[in-house]
Amino acid sequence: MSYGKRTTFSEVPEATAALSRPSAAVCDFWRTEDRRGESMRQLVATLLVVAAAGLGSGEVTYEDIEGGFTISFQNEVIFRHTTDDPIFHIGTGTANFTEHHGNFDIQEEVLSKLPLHDFGNVSAGVDGVSLIFTTAEDPELQVELIVNQASNNTVDISTVTNSPAYNRFWARLWTEKVEQVWGAGEQYTYLNLRGREYPIWTREQGVGRDGGIIANVSDIDGAGGDYHTTYYPQASFLSSRRYSLLIHDPRYLVLNFTEVAYHEVFLHSNEFHASLLREATLMATVEAVTTTLGKQPLLPDWIMRGAILGVQRGTAEMLFRYHEAREAGVDVSGLWIQDWSGSIQTLFGHRVYWNWRWNETYYPDLDLAIANLKQEGTRVLAYANPHLIEGSTMFEEAAAHGYLMTDDEGNAFRQDFGGFLAGTVDLLSNDAFNWYKEELEKNMIALGLGGWMADFGEYTRLDMYSQSFYDAESRHNLLPVVWAECNRAALDSTGTTGQVVPFMRSGGLGASGSQVLTWAGDQNVNWAYGDGLASTVFAAHNLAMSGMGVTHFDIGGYTTQPPVLVRSKELLLRSAEYAVFTPVMRTHEGNKPGSNHQYYSDKDTLQQFARLTQIHSRLLPYSRYLLKNLEAKGTPVQRPLFLQFEEDMDSYEAVYQYMYGPDLLVAPVLDMDVDEWKVYLPGGEVKWIHLWGNGTAVTGPALVTVPTPLGYPPVFYRRGSIWESIFQEITIDFGNSRKFKNHY
Repeated sequence: MSYGKRTTFSEVPEATAALSRPSAAVCDFWRTEDRRGESMRQLVATLLVVAAAGLGSGEVTYEDIEGGFTISFQNEVIFRHTTDDPIFHIGTGTANFTEHHGNFDIQEEVLSKLPLHDFGNVSAGVDGVSLIFTTAEDPELQVELIVNQASNNTVDISTVTNSPAYNRFWARLWTEKVEQVWGAGEQYTYLNLRGREYPIWTREQGVGRDGGIIANVSDIDGAGGDYHTTYYPQASFLSSRRYSLLIHDPRYLVLNFTEVAYHEVFLHSNEFHASLLREATLMATVEAVTTTLGKQPLLPDWIMRGAILGVQRGTAEMLFRYHEAREAGVDVSGLWIQDWSGSIQTLFGHRVYWNWRWNETYYPDLDLAIANLKQEGTRVLAYANPHLIEGSTMFEEAAAHGYLMTDDEGNAFRQDFGGFLAGTVDLLSNDAFNWYKEELEKNMIALGLGGWMADFGEYTRLDMYSQSFYDAESRHNLLPVVWAECNRAALDSTGTTGQVVPFMRSGGLGASGSQVLTWAGDQNVNWAYGDGLASTVFAAHNLAMSGMGVTHFDIGGYTTQPPVLVRSKELLLRSAEYAVFTPVMRTHEGNKPGSNHQYYSDKDTLQQFARLTQIHSRLLPYSRYLLKNLEAKGTPVQRPLFLQFEEDMDSYEAVYQYMYGPDLLVAPVLDMDVDEWKVYLPGGEVKWIHLWGNGTAVTGPALVTVPTPLGYPPVFYRRGSIWESIFQEITIDFGNSRKFKNHY
């Protein structure tokens, strides 16, 4: 029997080969991580013009230079190699991965690192380039680089190594000094990733993440995060040179953007396999990435019509909160009962009992309630994850059939999840995958649920074994991918895709094509930019530029630690007014509900919340239009301003604003105790109208200041939009002209 204690497991040097992929707090508006002023904007503008000019040629080209060569695609340099600055290094190393409740401390030791200075055997044609690298330090070693044009706008990049003695590889891509990069999955702390390293290793994002008191206290228990820790790291990035690089390796790797002259990818491999996509605009490149990885399907109308209420504690309480909300005028799209399978109490707070079957004692007559609520236009949603609590019926059944990941002796691995032990379903094996898919179908879809939180996926340790052939690091990073595939397979096999909505927090390259919806995970119930409300903006932006075009967040946050971390009324309502202008509104009581202000805590909160849900419902036709564009073209629903206004250099600095589709500009209020907010309005001759104002149009680019009473977030719409009548109706029915009499 193996128990998930906090211990360290080492990875040793071994022969590696390319693996096949699985089947499928700052008040100033100008807060930005790398503000370089007017000179930077001019340089970036020049860079964009040059990039656009180079798009005319779709060929891969090789050019000799002094002491080396360049390889370009569409006249954009990808590699620039010289004997003094080689693009590749190969070597050996070990790594220690220390896991504690889904957090990983990773210690890397490089034992050797050989520069591949020399090259020869060059073969260059219109469709690609190949050549062989060698080094005097190992005369027998050969590394072949193959760059093939896969289509007009895509090249495949691969290296082949003839020696199994190496297990580390460094690949460098040439970069412009002022080039910006974004993406890498769901990154919360920074938008422009330049100047930092990003390990691609799925894990808990951590509590705090900003080095403040919350992070420091959490670090004592091993739960503190860092700027790069995330549930959804992805081995890809988007460059301001209008290309995206997708790296096809599920093992641990690091995206290193700290150098001025190059981007470096460090891999636990002896080879490098990637695809580079480049289109005429940044938006087109993002759409191409989303299409390549798999576009998300259209969400059902019901989920975009008002709020999903996070409620708990049995059928009677669920229905009481439902009727209470309806009587107050709340548009209730769903009731989310995470404890449908039962609950337990731990030191962290109220936890769900991990046995994904309806607990008829805790939720009597739930099936009848689901049917009746559906008739009233409200769905019930639940909760599941890929783990089963020790002693539950599903755990015993899975263990008996060999469906759980095991220890080195073949026994079901029991891992500490903070207050209880649980096993992990071996979703990497076909038998366990199919069994779990059928459990989701029988226990959740057949019950009539409208969806569920498909949580976790990040905890797989290196000493947990699978029936599949994947190595330990691949098993870890691939579990979120196959967890997404399992949920999607359950929908597809029951014909409920587009009707039932599982929403996930974990992911990686390959997950987005199976996912229907994501959410931003566990934010703190505070205003901290590193791990509070503001971090959800960057999370959505970076996900969008990684190919995952639709997401949402817990209204008011989740992580509660009284007396330091408790949710205020203001935070709840500010986050709710921001959520109105996203596809999905959903509340969460948090891990300690009694310590947090809830939407039902007082009459005023309930009334203000009701108004916001009604606005969300009024936006349904527009939101549906955005989801149709995502499904058809891969256009992200929520995106940074510069994807829409690429030539407007100031839009790159308005990092905490976003476009909700092409016609709504949103600037969420992200600080407490403020009564006005600065908003940047981009775009040449575009005229913008304040949603709550007097109808005056402002021509962009412009920086304006608007009042921000609770319930009136800074939102502007584009004059002349085909949806202008809906926006005008919202102004008439939900605005307050007295509050904005002398403003836009």
